[in-house]
Amino acid sequence: MSTNKSILKSAGVISLATFISRILGFVRDVLMAALFGTTGVMEAFVVAFRIPNLLRDLMGEGAMNAAFVPVFSEYKVKHSSQDFWALVNNILKIIFITLGLTTLLGIIFAPFIVKIIAP
Repeated sequence: MSTNKSILKSAGVISLATFISRILGFVRDVLMAALFGTTGVMEAFVVAFRIPNLLRDLMGEGAMNAAFVPVFSEYKVKHSSQDFWALVNNILKIIFITLGLTTLLGIIFAPFIVKIIAP
């Protein structure tokens, strides 16, 4: 039962952090609109912010939690602590390599990506 409580507590913390992030994002948008209005500077910011925000929406938040939490929880119960941390280490390596390559490709193809997102 303690594993279930731990998972529930962790999910609650992530949900709370996501909720706070949404509130702060709203505050950011209100402040940006108040300070910059609809100027070209604001439009450039919105375009530049849209690309990483899209990646966060696709790869982060709920999708990653839904994919990894059940797998890690089951693996931790069925395998030794050493095997569990070896799995976590391998997954983190793969994530860092993938994010690094995605970032590098984003930098290389930035002019084309911007033309697609903000013609």
